[in-house]
Amino acid sequence: MTQPKDADNTDFELIENDIRLKTLTSQLKTASVVALDTEADSFHHYRPQVCLIQVTFDGHTSIVDPLAALDITGFLKELAKKELIIHDAGYDLRMLKASFGFKPKNGVFDTMLAAALSGLPNVGLSSLLEQVVGLKAAKHNQKADWSKRPLTEHLLQYAAEDTIFLAQIREYLDAKLHKLGRSDWHTESCRQAVAAADIDKEPTDPDSEWRIKGTGTLSFKVMAFVREVWYWRAAIAKKTNIAPFMICRNADIIKLADWAARKKTPIDSARHLPFRPHVNNQKALLAAVQTAQKLTPQQWPGSRKSDPSKRLSKTIRNTVNDLKAECEKIADELGLSMQWIASRAALTRIVLDNATTTEQIQKKKILMNWQAKLILPAIQQILG
Repeated sequence: MTQPKDADNTDFELIENDIRLKTLTSQLKTASVVALDTEADSFHHYRPQVCLIQVTFDGHTSIVDPLAALDITGFLKELAKKELIIHDAGYDLRMLKASFGFKPKNGVFDTMLAAALSGLPNVGLSSLLEQVVGLKAAKHNQKADWSKRPLTEHLLQYAAEDTIFLAQIREYLDAKLHKLGRSDWHTESCRQAVAAADIDKEPTDPDSEWRIKGTGTLSFKVMAFVREVWYWRAAIAKKTNIAPFMICRNADIIKLADWAARKKTPIDSARHLPFRPHVNNQKALLAAVQTAQKLTPQQWPGSRKSDPSKRLSKTIRNTVNDLKAECEKIADELGLSMQWIASRAALTRIVLDNATTTEQIQKKKILMNWQAKLILPAIQQILG
């Protein structure tokens, strides 16, 4: 194992025109395995988009700039045919699908899942680069605005490092999985990650989408102001394509709501508001506050609505706790984190459905096959 070092200059090609992209696509046809990563601007914008696509294959690294008015259809079509090495594939595949309709057709090797199933305590890419390659990657670039042009050489170097060593990391982790007899676990987990990335996001619940952290202890009157100001912020974010927290933070919304709820007289001027949002839209903010101020107690939001069918009896809760304790023993023996074996929600469904065979668990799609087989002794011990 080499000692950690600072990142050296990485050789890469920046693709910003169709001629160079056509050449890259032609070169891609001879490759069988491609390391892939993306950079998006989700931290800075309401509607995130893929801003860079990094690929490494046959010892060559390229960074494709989709914001450079390129026709990347042919490139993505060829890329979809390859076996892909991706770290935390779910995020990149969701972004690629949302931006371009991209779907891989020849399998994915997820290095994050491989690290987790190998029992490594730190599964982040920067940790793997340091542990496997001996490369100390910069972490302060993770929140960079990748939509800005031109990109600095430093940021491009950072982006290139995300794929150039993935094949080396894959080889290291693949050997560990094979030695532990967990290669099948990883293959199934990667298939599920790819399938999950292809599922469209469920519509948000209007009764809960505005309930930001910290609202659970507020009075219904204060929550009415939170709701109206939250929808004001969401409208501005959508209109300006700015990330909501950059307009005003959740703590500012709660502070404003608490202040407004205490007012006994109508709030008639934006100058009286306790903070100014980063986006100059005081008039609309004042209107939202005034709307909340005019609501009657019957129009205030109440407690979060719960599904009666999901209220568990004490007996069920105790059984789930017992099952979780037995599964944690299995996880400890394997040197794995419990989160990779079964979530509490999955264990609850197993108890509620009295699913005591792998066939029953698989039929209801509660766990993957390897997970079900792994904890089956615990299930049968607790549920009989």
